[in-house]
Amino acid sequence: MKVNRKIFSLVVVLLLLTFVGGCFQPGEFAVIDSNMANYKEEGVTPKVDEINLEFSRDLADVGVILLENQETTKDIKVTQSGNQLVISDLDLQPITNYELKVSVLDEAGNKLVNQYQFVTEPTSYPQVEQINDTILQSFYWEIGTGDYAQKYPEEKNLWKLLGKRAPDFSDLGVTALWVPPANKAHNKEDEGYAAYDLWDLGEFEQAGSTETKYGSKEELEQAIADLHQQDIEVYYDGVLNQRIAHGENNIEEAPLKGGETIKSYSNFSPLKGRQKYYSRADEFKWNWKAFDGVDYGVERGAMGSKNFKGKSWDDTYGKDYLMAADVDYENENVQHEIKEWGSWLVNDIGFDGYRLDAVKHIDSNYLSEWLTHVQENSEKDIFFVGEAWIESTMGLRFFINGIGNDNLKLFDFPLRNAFTELSYGSLNMSALDSMGLVNDPMYGDRAVMFVDNHDTSRDAGSHKTPIMHRQMQAYTYMLTREQGSPMVFWKDLYNSDNQENLKRLLKVRKNYAYGAGREVDNNGDGVYSYVREGLEEHPNTGLVAMISVGTSGKVATRKIKTNHPNTTFYDYARNIKEPITTDENGYAEFKVRQAKDSGWSTWVPSN
Repeated sequence: MKVNRKIFSLVVVLLLLTFVGGCFQPGEFAVIDSNMANYKEEGVTPKVDEINLEFSRDLADVGVILLENQETTKDIKVTQSGNQLVISDLDLQPITNYELKVSVLDEAGNKLVNQYQFVTEPTSYPQVEQINDTILQSFYWEIGTGDYAQKYPEEKNLWKLLGKRAPDFSDLGVTALWVPPANKAHNKEDEGYAAYDLWDLGEFEQAGSTETKYGSKEELEQAIADLHQQDIEVYYDGVLNQRIAHGENNIEEAPLKGGETIKSYSNFSPLKGRQKYYSRADEFKWNWKAFDGVDYGVERGAMGSKNFKGKSWDDTYGKDYLMAADVDYENENVQHEIKEWGSWLVNDIGFDGYRLDAVKHIDSNYLSEWLTHVQENSEKDIFFVGEAWIESTMGLRFFINGIGNDNLKLFDFPLRNAFTELSYGSLNMSALDSMGLVNDPMYGDRAVMFVDNHDTSRDAGSHKTPIMHRQMQAYTYMLTREQGSPMVFWKDLYNSDNQENLKRLLKVRKNYAYGAGREVDNNGDGVYSYVREGLEEHPNTGLVAMISVGTSGKVATRKIKTNHPNTTFYDYARNIKEPITTDENGYAEFKVRQAKDSGWSTWVPSN
């Protein structure tokens, strides 16, 4: 058997396509197993000293060629036995381009050529004491149901899964999880937004089940403890606007404004969780008097939103009535209970903050009171973000001013609209420095940026079109930015083709995205670039982020000044293989590819 030990080119991407579950047919000559599958997710580290390949047939001839930085040749050891091939003594260097070409013949003379190209990982990362905040929305609308339950069975008990993955979240740089509404809903299959008993977190048999869709109260509390052990905060999804009945036991006679009486699904008594945990549970009941109105009568059916007798709609930014039994926040009993409930979740259950659903439909004065009460009655620095579905930056400013509470952040829907244009390839890249609440000079740090969420990315009934193209360009913009807080969507991180790209980008945010951020002076023509200067006490921090909307496949270059003179940068995204070195003034010609599926680069200093 002839063995060629010359060194030429390496591309595990193609290797991976031809082994274990790859597109080969029974009897076809192909790679059927390799340890390189491990490095698809973890990255190739300099410690890797051996590559193992198993073929579908015995080998008669082998040629292996390895190239380092397109120039240097190295001595490696190649051992072949039957259908097994071992390539060893690699002696890989950190942050270095490698290419490997494996050419083999079977005993019948059939030839197979596989290539793999990679950049080795650094041996260490900057050790920043206070890492960037990064939120993970830990669910999506269809989680644990239908085809998703078959493909991702571990997601069927979400609380257990979150506790199990806590170390992985920490490794990625996730600092907080937004979890779904943990309260008892009107049935077990509901996502939690059809709130029934806010005090029942999966503890009592009512509304058809004991556990919620996501598990039991005990499992929830264990997940919080596991996440806290990894220094990860947990944010509760608070549904304050409406209640939805379970069934006939919730029917009562209720008077409407104007004198008519209807049978209404507005009697929420008794509620077992409330009865156990609320200090004034015996002093008032949740019946029609706790609500402003409904839009449905048992006998009348849909009737449009109607006030109950003596009621009026609350003072809200948007229309008060949204759905079901609309909670009356002018009712002093309701005000007291929801404040106590908000503090109970933080001080007794262990939550660290809130994502608040549909806040523009909640009484503005009470919302501000509630935020202040929860914060002042806890020793924690509580995180609050509201879902005010307002698609203009000016509208979000008006909402912030109307609430008048410095504790509240808002989801940046105007920026998400820019991401939609980016997805379509129609965005003016030179305008990205001013789009969204995140770029507002007064309120930029009140913005929570996102690409998609459980409302915008549903298989059916989505409120918006999901970001289908250039998703990584949007995430690159968001995760490298100095202002605002970025939120990553579970479906993108764990159920999409971009999950490995996104994990690498999260590592960039955790390890490199520090120091002052600034726009460059040559944005436009389909390319946007952004610089983080890095921290003086951590000289290997800082980055140059570049995204494109082009489709030509060509490489675009931009002369950009960094805070790192005479420093070699490499693209942590792996979309540009060659490193770049700055001059004595920190300038270099940085690159990004003009392509939908590889049009982002995150240039970081080598260590």
